Amino acid sequence: MTLTRGARRAVIGVTLAILAGVYIVAWLAPALGLFHDDAVYLESAKSLAAGHGYLIESLPTAIPQTKYPPLWPAVLAPFLLVSQNPLWLKLPAMLCTAGWLFLSYRLLRKMGASYLGAIALVLMAAASPTTVFVASHLMSEPLFALLVTASLLAMLSDRPALAGALAGLATITRSAGLPLLAAVFLVLLIHRRLRGAALFTAAAGLIVAPWVGWSLANASNHPYYSGASYAATSVLTSLPANEKLAVLAANVLFLLGTPFTLLSGTGDIYAALVTLALFVWALIRRRQLVPDLFLLIYCALLLTWAGPPQRFITPVLPLLLWIVWRAFQNVRRRELLAACAIILIGLPLWADFTRIPSSLRSGDFSYSTREPNDWSRMQLLFAYLRDKTPPDTVVLANLDPVFYLNTGRKAVRGFFPDGYKLYYAPSPSNPVITPDQMASEITHNGVGYVALTPDRDFAEAPAYHRAAEALERGGMLAPVDIPGAGPDYRLLRVVSFRFDR
Repeated sequence: MTLTRGARRAVIGVTLAILAGVYIVAWLAPALGLFHDDAVYLESAKSLAAGHGYLIESLPTAIPQTKYPPLWPAVLAPFLLVSQNPLWLKLPAMLCTAGWLFLSYRLLRKMGASYLGAIALVLMAAASPTTVFVASHLMSEPLFALLVTASLLAMLSDRPALAGALAGLATITRSAGLPLLAAVFLVLLIHRRLRGAALFTAAAGLIVAPWVGWSLANASNHPYYSGASYAATSVLTSLPANEKLAVLAANVLFLLGTPFTLLSGTGDIYAALVTLALFVWALIRRRQLVPDLFLLIYCALLLTWAGPPQRFITPVLPLLLWIVWRAFQNVRRRELLAACAIILIGLPLWADFTRIPSSLRSGDFSYSTREPNDWSRMQLLFAYLRDKTPPDTVVLANLDPVFYLNTGRKAVRGFFPDGYKLYYAPSPSNPVITPDQMASEITHNGVGYVALTPDRDFAEAPAYHRAAEALERGGMLAPVDIPGAGPDYRLLRVVSFRFDR
């Protein structure tokens, strides 16, 4: 028994209709910046749109933005000149996601996928809760995925100069584009296409070199908002030997479980083992040099960073799925393959549906199963700071750029995230921030208010709250009454610059 053409069309149609509903809900959610990175991108874009340069202006003293490459903020900047409405600002990421999925279909077909196989893989990637999240927030992943896919497509079409230019643009969107540069260059050398290698490298270098030069010339060495933060969280440039091994071992498990996690929203050691077996078998059965080498170098780069790599796999999810699919697509039992495809598309769709109720309550579509911050209650804190504090007030908040963008008040985070402590060795006896450290940041930056929000997607939130509450008990902070905010959304006013234990 096989699926008829009408049944196949019905399955695709129903899936597209469900996906359209999920994406509309995520797009209509009014929250912006609650993941922190998207707020930093928006802040940098706002600085560009105002003609101030590529700066981080939320800090008490503005510094050059050298942590994140400039292309995505440059794309957002013209949209800011038109409107700051969230529905308008989310359009670039939505359009980039649509373009990426379309080019992924073309790339998969170019690499040998059947019509239905390519559609199935693209639908799986589109239905992933993390894909929906990055598409409906101001994250750089959709643009990065679009450019990487376009570069690979140009490379397979024997257009090295265009492939190099697109790979260069991907690298000034996210520095994770470097593996693409290395992979394509190596493939061209392996095939002794020296002219193509020269064209590819020249085109990429003309785009990447100005950004590298500017970032080196304007390096601020800020512990978090600069390129120095990458060096501090890489096993290649920091961490003792035992911590390096712990990070690498944990990241290997994270990466192996990522495809299942991205499709289902959950993952464990068994998912990692099954994924490992599938990928080893699929690579033995059939290999393709260009995408496989790129994925190998890309994943190797992710392994070296002290932080969970799952979100950064999203831009290459169709390529990862293709590795397994290409080994199965010619099996004789077509109905079994079709059933597996329907199940694999259904898993992320179900995961999307479980997030819709919390999205409607909070105003934010989260890629995790934890409840996101409530945007309406955040607005109560923003309104108090805008209306009842002096313009020169400095706020300390875990989501510091969000508070700056919504209140106009300068903001600091109050700590500099330690990836190893946060994700690999969390311990109440060795927290990422202590009351003494928070007190020092308050004094050093002249902080007037401390904002506390649930921040359930952030591993540092419990330690952050405990430190602030200790300062409150020690008499350094006093609570501010904000009707309707509730116990999880608090403002604390600095009443003394001395912490009494």
